[in-house]
Amino acid sequence: MLSSLKKMHMIGFFRAPANEKIKPGKAQPNMEYLELVSGGHTLFSGPDGKNTLYGRGSLFWHREGEHTIHRYHGDDPYSCYVFKFEVEKGKRPCPRVTIPQQTERLLAFAEDAFRRYHAGEQNNPLFCAMVYSTLLWYAKGPQRNPGEHYPDSLKLALDFMENHLDSNLHLDEISEVAGISQPYLFSIFKRYLKVSPHQYLLSLRISRAKQLLAAGEATIKEIASDCGFESLEVFYRQFMKQEGSTPAAYRKRFSPLVMN
Repeated sequence: MLSSLKKMHMIGFFRAPANEKIKPGKAQPNMEYLELVSGGHTLFSGPDGKNTLYGRGSLFWHREGEHTIHRYHGDDPYSCYVFKFEVEKGKRPCPRVTIPQQTERLLAFAEDAFRRYHAGEQNNPLFCAMVYSTLLWYAKGPQRNPGEHYPDSLKLALDFMENHLDSNLHLDEISEVAGISQPYLFSIFKRYLKVSPHQYLLSLRISRAKQLLAAGEATIKEIASDCGFESLEVFYRQFMKQEGSTPAAYRKRFSPLVMN
């Protein structure tokens, strides 16, 4: 499959606006557009014509003439990483829609690739080949169906956390929304996600903060508040601990490409 790969054109990040309709893009000749959902949900219809809701970790692999994702509920807009590759004509390398089982590893890889691309790796053919082959490896690896794998209580907890990142969330709130006890909440997080609820929530907040820092539209103080950190000092401390740099240094280092 790598023999058909010619060039990487971009790695970007897109966040759909709330309560608005957007127009889809169309993959150009000899191009493959990949979209990896990092938050929210998008509606997409497969070969059977049935609309299905796809969330975090869903990977869309569009080829020449195919439209990108664009439908969603206004109160639950999606966000996604976007990859564009120039390829030679040939067979589809993988299914158009996949949901790799190792969701968090895939998203961590995408985030790292995004950072490295904007740090100067744009024209590195080895980097291009590595990104393409890794995404293809996930797309052709073990999969799960939409909404499958996680128990309802965990899905409720995850949705609540993602939609209330700007709030000072507590475990008792999350467990109440999920309809389970705090010990059981901790248990299912460790079983399915291999992290505690607190660790998962922190990773969501840091991830969103990095996206907002890269976008460059809000102040660091606003970002700290929007991501649910109780103070600017706490935000700096946690960001330094997770990323090894200050939020200001991160913003200065990475020049994003935010798609409209």
